[in-house]
Amino acid sequence: MPARAVILAQLLAWVAGGAEALLLARLLARLLAARLDNPTFAGLYLVTWPLVSPFAALDHAQRQFGAVLEISTLTAAIFLPITIYPLWIWLVFRRPERKF
Repeated sequence: MPARAVILAQLLAWVAGGAEALLLARLLARLLAARLDNPTFAGLYLVTWPLVSPFAALDHAQRQFGAVLEISTLTAAIFLPITIYPLWIWLVFRRPERKF
């Protein structure tokens, strides 16, 4: 396997794992009713918003404040590994090109 593919696969795994950890932290923060006036949680919500925004319509009927199970965050946390895993498999197990 080419060295670039190994590095790219490791980088992809680290980035996806970090994004998954942030999504789960957001899910837990919303379940425990973390307030937006806290700068730490405001930053967490700001950083994870691009991952959650495609699924934001799933939370349209929910209240905005208090303890909430964000379906959009849960969906993003499930969808992220399902989409990243095939790309990681392709990077790890692809065959090197033949040079003639």
